[in-house]
Amino acid sequence: MEEAPRGLRRHAANAITALRVAATPLFVLAILESRRGGPAWPAVVLYVLAVASDLTDGRVARRWSAESRRGRLLDHFADIGFLLGALGGYAAIGFVPWYVPLSVAASFAFYVADSWLGSGQPRLHLAGSRIGHMAGIANWVVVGILVFNETFALRWLSPAFLRVVFWLVPLYSAAAVLTRIPRPSDSAAA
Repeated sequence: MEEAPRGLRRHAANAITALRVAATPLFVLAILESRRGGPAWPAVVLYVLAVASDLTDGRVARRWSAESRRGRLLDHFADIGFLLGALGGYAAIGFVPWYVPLSVAASFAFYVADSWLGSGQPRLHLAGSRIGHMAGIANWVVVGILVFNETFALRWLSPAFLRVVFWLVPLYSAAAVLTRIPRPSDSAAA
């Protein structure tokens, strides 16, 4: 198998991430159009594309030794852009309470601020946490539930179950924030 050209190897992961950025407004338009009676399949396809790009961009970067701070930042901001666009779109059409996208946005803002202030560097370096990573995955699952249950109208999950899911979002978002707040015993040990 022939090796990919150097330029392709260097930029492939960021191009995959850029697909997620490009898919974001199209996805929001697709869910809004579906709500007005349009087809649901474009939202499903765009969601699957966004998930696939999130799962592959980092792997491609590692495989071709093209990892970079800029690529990681692009990945994080592409993720939050898609998730907030999706959750905000669903909130705008009444499928999701506004506290869902607001809690995700607040948690991400705290993550960025804590990473920036805690790094002691003038350049932004996002320092992740295990709970924050799990919360990010949970956010993708929530959007997936909305895509298939509401937009694609499978309706496998009851409104009561969805209310529980929506209340979990601010809880795990708060847990992600709390893991980043230093405890008094942490500063005493340092």
